[in-house]
Amino acid sequence: MASPHNFTTIAERELEDPDIFLPTSMRYEGEKIVWTKPAYATYRGTPINHEMADSTILCDPNSTILPPNMDKISKSQSPTEHQKRYIRDYKFAAATIDHWKNTKHPEEDTLAEAIRIWKVTCDKLTTNPFFSEGWFIPAFYPIYSYQCAAGIQSFYSTAPYFYPNKSLSHWERQKKEANKMHTSWEAVYHCVASEKHIPFPKCLWYHRHHYVYIRKQPDAWKSFFQNSSFSEWGRIN
Repeated sequence: MASPHNFTTIAERELEDPDIFLPTSMRYEGEKIVWTKPAYATYRGTPINHEMADSTILCDPNSTILPPNMDKISKSQSPTEHQKRYIRDYKFAAATIDHWKNTKHPEEDTLAEAIRIWKVTCDKLTTNPFFSEGWFIPAFYPIYSYQCAAGIQSFYSTAPYFYPNKSLSHWERQKKEANKMHTSWEAVYHCVASEKHIPFPKCLWYHRHHYVYIRKQPDAWKSFFQNSSFSEWGRIN
C-alpha cells in the first residue's frame, strides 16, 4: 500500500536515521550492484497516486502471476514470514499497477516497459544476500518520480508564505537546486538502476534542504557522502 502522506512528510520521518535514505549503502561488486541496507525508495514509501485509487479496489491480487524467484519462494517448504509478506505486498502492488495501466493507459508502451523493469527488479531483490526483515517492495519509477517533482513544486511554492523572512530569490535558487538534484537522480535510474534491475535510490532534495538550511548542518550533509560513489550528491554550492 502506498503512503497516504506527501513527499516531504515522508522524508521528514527519515531525517534522524541516515541509514534509511543514503544511497551509500549500494555496494559495487564489479559489474554487479547490491544494496547492503534497505535505503532504496519503496512502494509503500511513495505518496498515493489518486489516479490509481480505484485500481486499489478493483484489482485482483490473486490473479497476479509471480515472477520466477518469488514463485520458487512461495512453493518452498518453509518461506519466512518476511518472504511471505513481501510476496503478498508484491501481488497487491502488481495487481494495482496492472489494472491502472490497462484501464487508464492501455496504449502506452513506455509505461509497459517501466512495469516490466519494476517486476524484474522486485523479483531480483529477493536474491540479494542482505534481503531480510525491513526490506520492502521497491518503488515504481513513474509514480515516484512524478510525486517527487510534485513535491518540489508544492514545497517551493508555499515556502515563501511560511518563511517570509527569506527573499523570493532565495527560494528560486533552492528550487533550481532541487530540480537539478531531481535530474541527477533520474539519470541514476535510467543509466544504472533500470539497466541492472536494482531498486533506485531515494531522491534527496528535501533531506538536503533540511540539513543545510533548516538544521544549518552542511558539514553533516557532506560527511554522509565522503569516500563514496555519490560524493557529488553531498556537494553544497
